[in-house]
Amino acid sequence: MKTLLDMIHSQTIRNKVLVFGVVMSTIPLLLLSLYYYSFVKSDLETRILEKQHLVLENLSREIQYEFSQTFQRIQVLASLNLLNKEQSALYELLQQSESIEEVIIADDKGFVEKRISRYELNIAGDMERWFTDDMWFQLQSRDRVYGQVEFNQYGQPVMKLAIPFYEKDSKKAIGVVIQLQKIIGKISSMRQDHSSYIYLLDDKERIIAHQDYSKLWQKQTSAGQDEIGVKAQIDYLNWVLVMEQPKTTAFAPINRMLQSGIGAVALMILTVSLISVWAGLYFTKPIVTIDREMNKLKQGQKIIPVKMKRTDELGKLAGSFNEMSKELLEKSRLLEQEKERLDVVVNGIGAGLALVTKEYQITWMNPILKGWLKEDRLTLPCYAVIGGENTPCLNCPITCPGLDKIADEVMKFKDGATGERIFRHRVFPLNHAIEEEGEFLVVLEDITEQKQMEETMIQTDKLSALGIMASSFAHEVNNPLATINVYAEDLIDRIQAGDEDLDEEEMEHYLRKIKENTERCKRITGNLLNFSRKNDWTNEHIRIREIIENSISLVEHQLKKQRIQLELRVAEELPMVTGDGLKLMQVIVNLINNAVDAMESEGKLVISATVTDSETVSIQVTDRGHGIPAEAMDKLFDPFFTTKPIGKGTGLGLSVCYGIIQQFGGNIMIDSKPLEGTTVEIQLPAERLAKPENTNG
Repeated sequence: MKTLLDMIHSQTIRNKVLVFGVVMSTIPLLLLSLYYYSFVKSDLETRILEKQHLVLENLSREIQYEFSQTFQRIQVLASLNLLNKEQSALYELLQQSESIEEVIIADDKGFVEKRISRYELNIAGDMERWFTDDMWFQLQSRDRVYGQVEFNQYGQPVMKLAIPFYEKDSKKAIGVVIQLQKIIGKISSMRQDHSSYIYLLDDKERIIAHQDYSKLWQKQTSAGQDEIGVKAQIDYLNWVLVMEQPKTTAFAPINRMLQSGIGAVALMILTVSLISVWAGLYFTKPIVTIDREMNKLKQGQKIIPVKMKRTDELGKLAGSFNEMSKELLEKSRLLEQEKERLDVVVNGIGAGLALVTKEYQITWMNPILKGWLKEDRLTLPCYAVIGGENTPCLNCPITCPGLDKIADEVMKFKDGATGERIFRHRVFPLNHAIEEEGEFLVVLEDITEQKQMEETMIQTDKLSALGIMASSFAHEVNNPLATINVYAEDLIDRIQAGDEDLDEEEMEHYLRKIKENTERCKRITGNLLNFSRKNDWTNEHIRIREIIENSISLVEHQLKKQRIQLELRVAEELPMVTGDGLKLMQVIVNLINNAVDAMESEGKLVISATVTDSETVSIQVTDRGHGIPAEAMDKLFDPFFTTKPIGKGTGLGLSVCYGIIQQFGGNIMIDSKPLEGTTVEIQLPAERLAKPENTNG
């Protein structure tokens, strides 16, 4: 089938039109002829069956009439009690019916009392039984019985009939032997035509009458599928009349009609085909001309405008081709110019570009990307060339085309040719790509300076926060140091004075207080150092409660100083979050400082942490401050934008927070109403490996 379709597709439109014309002129006529042939054949078969059925019905009624008439005659004799009184009545019965061979009268035991025969002596044998056991048994309950078809002494088929009658309260029987030759002769002589035939079957399925004498007394053979026939049942006798006719002879008239009609159809098909061929050549000639000029255009040769003096669709097609060829030449010139511009843009864009297939193979890259990579790596898969990995990158759009992540958010890091550099790796699927030439466009941007600036902004924000919290740190450390000094001086004075009341238990109490305050100073300075140091991003399992408590410890003095009431609502058994704990701590400290500045003094600060669903942890910082103006809501995450007075903020806090939360793969949202307060919500993915930017190569 595929070979046939390929052959059809490879033919010219002229050949297709010619073949189509011939086929469409041939098939309808053939289908129409086939339909009428089937209709006439079916109608003829129905009429033949109806005719056969009528013939068999008439014949079966005649046979039944013959037997009914015989029964009526012997019933009349029995009813008039003439059987024993007048023997002449029995002879009269033989004379009335030529088909009756013999008449007998049997007593109540079934023995023959009297016999009148056409061919034998009219002497009843001693204890002669005329009835078969089956006939005699049926006679006890029926008013008439039929015997089996038998042969007389002359080889003629005969059949016994009998009826019961009463004589002086004694039940006797009268029986007759019927010759079937008359019935057989009638069936044999009935000939409807030279092909159909009728035959009669007895209750043992023997053929007792047939127009072909050679088949008499044979068992019936089942009719084949090549014959048309009907059957008629003869009541009481269990005989079956069958009339059959071979289909070849039954359908001979319409077959002859079909043969004579084929010639006419063939002549008509030839005429229509010639007309179709002429019309096909006439209509395809302009298309062939246009195809020839199209091939010249494809080869870059000079074409001649197609001129046709016709106004139909083909004339319009020729005009459209002339206009299209003119526009195509113009567009080819413009395409060359556009290609030149594109080459300038690709080579001068400052970013590396590459085409990658679904099998991660790089098929093309611009000179800038080639300059960034080493020669021995240019033939490797894209994940090895760009990311330096042994397997495809996690969340790569090529590996996972159904991901919800945007392709240009995927980040990759690599050592450049001139030292450690940072590149942003973006992947864009091409919807109209040529197969095996690259289905994805990879864009690499050198963002080393941008990342260095972001790190500088984060560190600047930390230093700004440290400056704000400097007095708080000094006070927090000064209190435990003063306690240590008091306990140490008191202990020294009592030792020098030789205080006898100073025992080991009291001395242990002094030393325990000194140790507790020393550890408090260590914890405060440790949190301060961790918060202030510049570090690269590290992935670790973060306990949200611990991060919140450490963040509060850095601003605890400031909250007390401003007389701000802190309410902590951290849910039990929070899932852990994957990411950099110090960066998250910086975010929470920044949000607390913003809340404190918004309330100024004697406010209420609520920090809560809950699980919104099985995959998200929500941290909320809510204050009852003056709120944020509506016109400033769209600019909150812009660098250097602040609503605080001059000298009280750098404008980097929320911008840095936004960048850190994006590295976590989360979201940060702000809801604020003027004079009512502000709620900042952070949503972080629970226990999911974040893919932040780093400079690890």
